[in-house]
Amino acid sequence: MLQRGGRSERSVSTVTPVPSVRVSEHSELPPEIVLAAARDFSDRRAEMWPDVHVEYLEVHEVGVDHTEVTEGNPWPIGYVWERLRYDWSDPQALRGTVIDSNLFKPGSTWELWATPEDGGSRVEIRALRHLRGRGWLLAPFFLPFIPGSAAQTVRDHLRHFLASIEGPEREADAAN
Repeated sequence: MLQRGGRSERSVSTVTPVPSVRVSEHSELPPEIVLAAARDFSDRRAEMWPDVHVEYLEVHEVGVDHTEVTEGNPWPIGYVWERLRYDWSDPQALRGTVIDSNLFKPGSTWELWATPEDGGSRVEIRALRHLRGRGWLLAPFFLPFIPGSAAQTVRDHLRHFLASIEGPEREADAAN
């Protein structure tokens, strides 16, 4: 408490929560296969990730351990997009950092981690989303108890991604 002129004043600070999501699933595939698929920025990306639409996928730059890409899709609140720099210099992770977006502030992140577990992988998505503009319309969906929450959507997308890469891998193993 501050004292000013014989009276007390309380210092007030505002903390804005940053919406975040953290989900994980087990995969029978080894981490290297999972991460290689996550780094696929071809048109196949739209088949693996339901929130990536090929007509809104644009690769801007490809490096040895990074890619810069714009991804987007139509949502009920309108077309959403984000330009990310994906980095895979850490052998256990693919990290996407927002450069620009119409919903998320620069510096927002999306990460996919794959670590060995029971002969396969523990695959985890960690997202930290600093909202801006119409993005604030999404804030309630980051609450874990809301039906259709961001966590449930991300978990569903992770399951879709894993199913899309596990199926072809099983078929390839059966053919050999």
